[in-house]
Parts: sequence; C-alpha cells; structure tokens
Amino acid sequence: MSTSTITNPPEPAAFVVERGSNGGSGAGGFVREISSSGGSGSSSRVSPLDANGNKLERWASLAWRDLTVSLDGKNKVIQSLTGYATPGTLTAIMGPSCCGKNHLLKALAGRFPSHAKVYGEVLLNGRPRYLKYGTYAYVSKGEQLIETLTVRETLYNAALLQLPKCTPCSEKTAVVDSAISSMELEGYGSIPVGGSFLVKGLTPGERKRLTIAMELLTRPTLIFCDEPIDNLDSVSAFLLVASLKKLASNGCTVVITTERTCTEVFHLLTTICLLSKGKAIFFGDTAACLELFASAGFPCPSLQNPTDHFLRALNAEFEKVNRITKLNQASKLFSRASPWRRLDASVITRTLETTYNASNEAAVVEALVHQLSEKEGPFLKSRGQASFTTRVAAVTYRSFLNMSRCFTYFWLRFLLYLPLSVCIATIFYGLGDSPQLVTVRASAIFAMVSFFSLLAIAGVPALAKDIKVYRRERKNDHTSAGVFVLANFVSSSPYLLLVSAVCSSVTYSLLLQVLMMLSGGHFRELDQVPKTVWKYPASYAAFHTYAVEGILENEYSSRRDFLRQRYASWDSSSGKWMDLWILAAMALAYRILLYFSLLLCRKSSTNNGHKTKP
Repeated sequence: MSTSTITNPPEPAAFVVERGSNGGSGAGGFVREISSSGGSGSSSRVSPLDANGNKLERWASLAWRDLTVSLDGKNKVIQSLTGYATPGTLTAIMGPSCCGKNHLLKALAGRFPSHAKVYGEVLLNGRPRYLKYGTYAYVSKGEQLIETLTVRETLYNAALLQLPKCTPCSEKTAVVDSAISSMELEGYGSIPVGGSFLVKGLTPGERKRLTIAMELLTRPTLIFCDEPIDNLDSVSAFLLVASLKKLASNGCTVVITTERTCTEVFHLLTTICLLSKGKAIFFGDTAACLELFASAGFPCPSLQNPTDHFLRALNAEFEKVNRITKLNQASKLFSRASPWRRLDASVITRTLETTYNASNEAAVVEALVHQLSEKEGPFLKSRGQASFTTRVAAVTYRSFLNMSRCFTYFWLRFLLYLPLSVCIATIFYGLGDSPQLVTVRASAIFAMVSFFSLLAIAGVPALAKDIKVYRRERKNDHTSAGVFVLANFVSSSPYLLLVSAVCSSVTYSLLLQVLMMLSGGHFRELDQVPKTVWKYPASYAAFHTYAVEGILENEYSSRRDFLRQRYASWDSSSGKWMDLWILAAMALAYRILLYFSLLLCRKSSTNNGHKTKP
C-alpha cells in the first residue's frame, strides 16, 4: 500500500488521533507510525483506516489551496478558499443561498465548463487532481430516475452501464446488494421508484438514497453530493446523512453541500466549510465552529439549531425581517436579549471572517493542506467501463420496460388513436373505389393523419424524462448520445409498429385499401404553391409529399392518366419503392438530428483531469 510521509510536528488533529476520534463514533481515521533516527528528528507515516481498523488499499485525500473561480472572467464566485477532505470524514460545505457552495463543489469535482476560469490548486493524494472514471461519484441536485422501474431493476441496469464488460453477473448482483445495504434500502427491491401521481412508489428521501446508491456501484473512494437533503423532512435527512456517514466510516471521503440541517444531522458532520459570498467564514470541526462564533461575539443560544444560527448571522435577508418587525414588542425584547442581531449581516460577516483568519483553526488548516501537498499518495486508477454494445443493450431493455409500463408513453396514444380511427372510418364508410371519389378518400386520410400527428405530442413528456436521465448519466460518463438515440429507436419501434398496424387495420378495411394518405399535394398542388420556401425546400423536406406519391402509385397504378388530371403536378417516375426509401432515410435523418441535438446540449467539463491554473 502506498502511504504519504508527514514530517515536522505539530500535526493537525485529523492525522494524529487514533481511529474513531476524528469525527464521531465509528468513523474511520488514521494511524501514525513514528520512527526516530539518531534522536535528531522524527518522521511519521500516515495510513488511512476504516471503521474496523484495517488499512485501506484505495483512499482519496483531497486538498485545495487558494482556490478561486470566475465564470465570466470578472466576477469571482469563490475567492481564495483553502481546505481539505480526508478518508473517514464527512465534510459539509454550508452557507446561505448564492454563497458559492455549489461552485466550490463543482470546482473540486472538475465540473465547470471550459469557459470558467479556475485558479489555485486542487490536489488528490498530493497530485494535481485527475479524477478517473469509477474512482469518484458525483450526485447532482434533484432526482433523474425512471419511475416505472423497481429499485433493483434501476440499480442492476445502472450496474450494466457502469461496470466493466468482463464483470461476472454474480459480481454485479453482489455490487447491487451492497449498494442497497449501504443506503438502507433493504426491503425496497421490488417497489417501483415512483414520483408522480400515476406511479406510487418511494418517498422523496428514499428516491434520493437510491440516486446516491446508483453512483456507488463502481465503489468510488471520493463522493460528492450536491444538496442531498434539500426538501427532505428531518427524519429522511437524518437517515440519508447517516448512510453517508457509514460510507465515510468505511474509508470513503464524502463532501456534501447544504444550506441548513437539523440538529441531529449537524452532529453527524465531521467538518464544516462555512461560506458567505464566496469567502471562507470557517473551516474545521463542528465544535470549533460554535466556539468561533462565540469568541466573535455571536454565541449560539442553547435551544437553537446551530445551522439556523449560522444562517441568521450571515444571511442579509434577515435585515428585511428586522425592518418589518421593528415595531413588534416581542422583536424588541428578542433584540435586547441578543444585541448583535441588530447588526448588519455585512458587519457580522467581516467580523467572523477576521476572527477566523486570525484563529488557530485557520493555521491548522494551512498546515494540514501543506502536509497533504508534500508527498504524493497512491494514484487512483480506473477499473474500466462497459462496452458500447453492453450499454446499448442495457438502455434498450430499460427503455422497453419503461415504455411497456408507462401509460403516457404509447398506451395513451393507442387509446386515443383507436376510437379516432373507428370514427373516421365509419363516417367515410362505403365510398367505393371509383376515380371520382379519390378526393373524398384523400380527405378522410388527411383528417386521420392530421389528428394522429397532433396526438403524437402525448409522448413528448415521457421522452423529456428519458432525456433528463440521459443527461445525468452522460455527465457521469455512463452513456453517450449514440447509445441513447440507438436504444430509444430500437425500443420504440415495436410500439410504433403496433400502434400503426392496429389503427391502420381498422381504417384499411373500412376505407377500401386507401392507407395513410397524407396532405402533401392534395389541398394545394405543388406547382401552385410559391416556389420560394414552400416548394423549395419545404415540399421536398416534408414526408407528406413522398407518402402521397407512394400510396397513390400503389393504389391507382392502373389509372395514372386520371391522377395526372386530378393532380397536374403528379410525377410517378420515381416509383413507390423510391418514395419508401426516401421516407426511411428521412426517419433515419430525424434520429441523427436528435443525436446532434443531444451533443449540442451537452455541457462539457474540461477542467476535470487537468491542473488548475497557478
């Protein structure tokens, strides 16, 4: 096992304490082996331990120094931040809205787009940060899950996407079981994910834990969670953070962002990084944070939630509350009990910032970051990825299941199409096949296809949800635009054929062999429409034109002279098979357009894996 050597004590507490004393009961820690050489000095080797006292084979120690980020080249969203996150710890980046906590998390994980300017150092095990696939997990804010799949189906499909192709099925099942156990989801394996009024399933807290469990399948050593307890009740939040704490106790390095927590969750945290307007107000353990506020003249009342106290001191919005309630007697009594509450938030923030910069905590942080930067630790290697074929198969099967279970994907359209087909077919029933009635039959098909085209929009919301899932997986390198488009095409084809065949069969028999005649060249002949835009290129880009030509060529091949009389612009020289090939090519072109649209919507993150600017 690779270890890093740290010399010249005194050393920060996180590295000199025995196991379990660096952040609560049961947490992992570090063991220090001290050796002397001739009495002239000493050196200490630091080896991370898990909750059972075993040395870790893979571990991630993160350190950042003078980290500054600017998104537009002018305004700095975070300014000169220094801190660390070590194995066995649960670090929370906290502060009011727009304080920079989400930007700091993205900077540490390398999630900023290429145009962002990042200055300073971000080190992983003493090396310039380079996050390999599978060595870290990034859980975005919000939930992008497929509602109709069960918990176990969701996790196993994620395992197919994430784990190397050579991984045996038995090992994938074991990894899924481990993820379920890690996030306290035992007994939920057969329950649908849910999340809407159509599919009842997990609670918001359980869905959030499932989202995190999906990112644990590669067994990462470094975990980033963006607002994991946002909009959760206190019980759900406590259970989720307790699960993250358990991961930390087994040797993971966990970093989360949050605006506030309940008191129970606050005591689970190992380290707090408190921010205000992109600047560090405090970095250290939870007890020291309360002591700092007290020494600065802003003590936390004994019966108040510490995070509420921090927000009350740093959030300028509370000044509006003071102005609104200044005539309220209770407010006056409250202000006399805590005189500092009458101060502006900017004054409080400057006082806390000055107090922290002059405190021993800031010196300890600087010393530890310096020590973490001195020696290089183990290089975290990727365990490999699934093959393109495996990913296509996994997404295809997942989409097929979702389409079969999701009522709004195809079944709603089917229920709307079938009665509409019966209505149109019965209204135009018994027309016969004389040439004089071709216009009436064309009008019937025009009405049917027009309504069918409009009702196809019913499947857009379900497709939009699939695209959200794709975006989350793409950001984590679990899939690609090509995989998504190909899988969606393959899985949707049987359902589209089913809808078309059933509805067309009804109309086919009742309208005497006239199928799917569309609007191109029917109400306005092509030679009569304006040549600019409407004929060139609109009529040639519209699939209606080729569908009408092909269908009429097929149904009235023995009466071409009549068709030329009815449609002056009729040209059947290309033949019905050529029209069919053109329609197939257009269908393929739409899929290619979707593929490039997904590529254009992708937000690249090129800072990851590169050394930040000095």
